[in-house]
Amino acid sequence: MNAKINITREQIARFIEAIADPALVVKGDGLIIAVNQNANALFEQHLLNHNISLAVRTPAINSAVAEAFSQEKSSVVQHQLHAPISRSFDVFITPLNMMEQASPLALLTFKDLTYEEQIERMRTDFVANASHELRTPLASLAGFIETLQGAAKNDPKAKDEFLKLMKAQADRMARLIEDLLSLSRIETTEHVAPSGVVDLTAMAKQTRDLLQGLAQEAKCEVKLDLPQSLRVIGDANQLSQVIYNLVENAIKYAGTNKSVVMSGAAQGNTAIFTVRDFGQGIEQHHIPRLTERFYRVSAQDSRMRGGTGLGLAIAKHILKRHRGKIQIESKLGEGSSFSIHLPAVLS
Repeated sequence: MNAKINITREQIARFIEAIADPALVVKGDGLIIAVNQNANALFEQHLLNHNISLAVRTPAINSAVAEAFSQEKSSVVQHQLHAPISRSFDVFITPLNMMEQASPLALLTFKDLTYEEQIERMRTDFVANASHELRTPLASLAGFIETLQGAAKNDPKAKDEFLKLMKAQADRMARLIEDLLSLSRIETTEHVAPSGVVDLTAMAKQTRDLLQGLAQEAKCEVKLDLPQSLRVIGDANQLSQVIYNLVENAIKYAGTNKSVVMSGAAQGNTAIFTVRDFGQGIEQHHIPRLTERFYRVSAQDSRMRGGTGLGLAIAKHILKRHRGKIQIESKLGEGSSFSIHLPAVLS
């Protein structure tokens, strides 16, 4: 003979809160009677006392919940969230036989599969991208080695020249691999929003100091037009990488005796930080594709300037993780501006 279980709604709520994954409990009529904080955060709303069909608008989940009640059947359903960032879940629906309950109950737990899927996609993309982009410098190195072993074997001057070229190609491959690894690391954590506080004004000053040598070499002046403080919610290392890449690109493409301006301001709940150059500008049909990995306006020009074709793709994915975006504007002969929009810290 089965012993009856006498459990209150408060005890169910404490049980649900102890589950690490997002979880909730529904009654036979679909009413959510218990929900943990992770589930509220996942759906970005308070689910308690809402109907499951209104809160979780996935027909497969609602059908599985109905089967849990009608057939006492456990099941697993795949679930996709597309906003604010794409995420994948396995949803486990389990009937709970609480003997003293006036209504049957079902437990739903949401297992996040996003990280595992990102890792698998990262492996596939890394192999495909690396094999494609490394082919050119590897072919160059093979050609230089063949020349050094043959025609230039006894020519010291040619040897020195070819060794310099080989060093440049090796450095290019190292930058490319580092950017590929950086992009892969960012993509695997893209679904986890950062929670730190970053001052973009202080970061801009630091970036200007770090790139002072490059700016002097390019005869370019880096200027600041920023408030005393411009604080945003973010990851300091990643946002520093975004600003560094944008300013470095601006210096490279600004042109001799031109300037690069970093400006910004808070507009309501959003902080807008802009890097503007006054170089040759970009034709409009290129702009929508600039944040694609390996897309270049001029592949030869980009490689001559040491670019890997991944800088803006990295920036886009970092900003996506920050629930922000990048906006690009350009006009031929007048230069380009790259603006990043981020959640502002309101004082």
